[in-house]
Amino acid sequence: MNQSDTLIPQADPLLSTVEVFKTNVTDEGQASSILGYLSAKWPDLSINFDLGDCDRILRVESPEGEVDIREIIKVVEGFNHMIERLY
Repeated sequence: MNQSDTLIPQADPLLSTVEVFKTNVTDEGQASSILGYLSAKWPDLSINFDLGDCDRILRVESPEGEVDIREIIKVVEGFNHMIERLY
């Protein structure tokens, strides 16, 4: 097998999980602080805010399946912000 035949492991799209939360985060600086904390705690997750959305969306994606929803909520509430999981 040559180098071009080497298989690169990839996340199984069937195991991927996306959780979406409504927040009251409006400030870019505060969003950046929250993202920094969440990313340090869960480096394998893809996490971002959409502050332009009327619900100030926090989106959390895990390529491996589960997202610890309770812990995400605790962290955001620890920054004195409201957060609600959207279904």
